Amino acid sequence: MIDIVKTITGVESAWANSLVIVVGGILFHLLARLILFPLLTKAAEKTENDLDDRLIFFAKRFFAFVLWFIIFVLVLKAFGIEVTAVLASAGIAGIAIGLAAKETLADILAGIFIISDQPIRIGDRVNLERIGQHWGSWGDVVDIGLRRTKIRNPDGVVVNYPNSVLATSVITNFSDQKEEPIRARVRFQVGYLEDIDKVAELATQVINDTEGTLEGTAEVVVRSLWDEEGGALGSGVLMEGRYKIEDVKERTRIRSRVLTNLLKDFRENRIQFGRAIFEMAQDESE
Repeated sequence: MIDIVKTITGVESAWANSLVIVVGGILFHLLARLILFPLLTKAAEKTENDLDDRLIFFAKRFFAFVLWFIIFVLVLKAFGIEVTAVLASAGIAGIAIGLAAKETLADILAGIFIISDQPIRIGDRVNLERIGQHWGSWGDVVDIGLRRTKIRNPDGVVVNYPNSVLATSVITNFSDQKEEPIRARVRFQVGYLEDIDKVAELATQVINDTEGTLEGTAEVVVRSLWDEEGGALGSGVLMEGRYKIEDVKERTRIRSRVLTNLLKDFRENRIQFGRAIFEMAQDESE
């Protein structure tokens, strides 16, 4: 590179060579940002697989760092400084920094794996292990960074999750199920003396008639003869209503309507709830 600069400019001054290297690096950076990356982005948008989109996204994040590191090394060579020792020292310093910032590096490495493995994509509706505490872990992915991923929950709050935490969490991606309806569930208890067939028939009809559920997909089964979590304290027949919905983002609203309608109809038909009254259970997979 230095010899090329000398040939073009006819100048052997270290400062002149360094200036040419820096200016050339800036021009290459502008060329890549304004022309090369936009062209690659347009080409990637035409493909069905979004892996190339993620690779371009990743390249944009590291491009400036790699470019300026190369420029720095070339400037050192222009001044006749042996870069081998500098690179070796940088390697040792890198190890020391890595040990001191292992959590940050863990987040970055996890971010690289998330970008390449694609367990989630921007715009996906996901559910994570409950690492969000009060704000929960259910929402839409709005950004995937090298260190943190942003997820906007149904309350409109954007939660920043460290990528290292996401990498070790179980992620349910509902957006991968777009071709098939999603099954949702509600649970309730009725007294032991109630006619279970009548309760199941009434609950099935109520669920099918509720706005948002797919008609004809409802079924009601006996889950247990008592509340498995509460034991004898929750006496009553534990039943479960199952139904399918098309839009997973409406799951909570639809389930609320189902529960409200069940409560009203049971009261009108004088069906007694069990001691645990009424509960709304989280969705489970069989």
